[in-house]
Amino acid sequence: MFLIRLGLLPVLLCVSAETEAGADDLKFHISAVIGILEDLESHLSETSNCTRADLFWELSCPEHEFCQHFHGPVTSGLSGLPAQSEKQRTFLKHLVNHTVDDSLVEHGVLLTPDGTTVSLSPVLAGIAAGLRRRHEAALLATPLLSGHSNRTKADPLLASLARNLGMAFLLFRTKQSHLALGPNGCWDSISAPQTFTLMGSPSHLPDAFINGAMDGLILSTYLTESTDPPSKISTLLSDYYGGEGLQGDSQRRSNFRRKNFADLVNEDTLREQVESSLHQLWRVNETGSLFEDIGSQELTSLANQAVDDFMALYVVCPAIIPRCMWRARPYRGTPVQLKLPVGFVYIHHTFSPGRPCLTFPVCAANMRSMQRFHQDDRGWDDIGYSFVVGGDGYLYQGRGWHWVGAHTRGFNSKGYGIGYIGDYMKALPDNFTLELVRDNFMQCAVRGSRLQHDYTIHGHRQMVPTLCPGDRLFKEIETWKGFKKRCLTEQGVHRCI
Repeated sequence: MFLIRLGLLPVLLCVSAETEAGADDLKFHISAVIGILEDLESHLSETSNCTRADLFWELSCPEHEFCQHFHGPVTSGLSGLPAQSEKQRTFLKHLVNHTVDDSLVEHGVLLTPDGTTVSLSPVLAGIAAGLRRRHEAALLATPLLSGHSNRTKADPLLASLARNLGMAFLLFRTKQSHLALGPNGCWDSISAPQTFTLMGSPSHLPDAFINGAMDGLILSTYLTESTDPPSKISTLLSDYYGGEGLQGDSQRRSNFRRKNFADLVNEDTLREQVESSLHQLWRVNETGSLFEDIGSQELTSLANQAVDDFMALYVVCPAIIPRCMWRARPYRGTPVQLKLPVGFVYIHHTFSPGRPCLTFPVCAANMRSMQRFHQDDRGWDDIGYSFVVGGDGYLYQGRGWHWVGAHTRGFNSKGYGIGYIGDYMKALPDNFTLELVRDNFMQCAVRGSRLQHDYTIHGHRQMVPTLCPGDRLFKEIETWKGFKKRCLTEQGVHRCI
């Protein structure tokens, strides 16, 4: 019964006349898909022909040959669909076909409540795979899969990611792609998103597709292993995107996809699958231009590079909300470029706002508020921080990796200024936000040659007379790798802190 009720997801294209939503009101936001599902789940019977799995696999996985290898034959059910509006048909067709056009507009993607963008197809494929595995396990009366190594080794979703990852690096190697992975992009509107434009030439795997692939694997595993998953797909997506998290766990939602993906994926298994995928492509297309002057050893090396770079960029590195997403004002004047790699990281707290932001809308509003204060009241060119730590699991781009900030008077050109939103005189930020900077940001910056490997961490109060970054946060960063005491003189008093 669980499979049948959740099987409503295949009916994304099966919207009857009585359930037609106003297509003109549909925006490219995950809430639009959730709304369609809620309506369908309230109108369609469990025995509807639209619940056929064949139709769903065709919808969620357009690469038929690859899908059939993992999921079985795919047959078209499109001819028997009930009537639906042409506008809604176009909307849904647009969503399940992931492409990038010549103007760098990425199609088939949705904005989520956490401020990130996902490709819908791998999300749907993940849900379908989880349902199928759960159903098969129930039929066979065997225990569900357990153990990360075994789970990921058999997972078709990981195999799909591995195949695309290998292809991305093949295209990059042969100069048919300017970028191996990424990039991210910007929506024309946050409240009514319609157009998502990439911030550079696309790779075979833009950020949105990678986000969707991660979410698909997380949701698939959850549906396979949970003892009490929600009975409706709309509830599942609502909980994961912007809700309280899967089974009410606030860190099992899309904000923490990188951490949750890392917990599920065995890196060695991913490496094996990328190499296997590349060898399969090589055997089929050995005489093609992609494989000119390449042999088995080179494929192994390419697979290693692909997995190393992917894990570094999308697992080790923190996810960063770009300026366009929090709606930053333009920089005033001419920015000064940092000389990389820098040697220092300066830790701050904002004090005002005095409370950590827990959602993207609040964090984005905080960023705009701080930028207005820094530009209008203090007369600075831009928000002063290089990056800001939200309480929602993300870093927010201030002046970013390449430009001198206005965060630590007299030392701005020597390092990055990282500000924690909130007042941390008496309390500590959440532990995951500490890990985000201490572990992820530092390692990412060093690997990217933006920060020296023997970097120094200072609290703001060590550089100028101030209470920043708060007594509790300063005590915490004293324990971090790279922290060093510094001696200074204040009002004739010499002290080392």
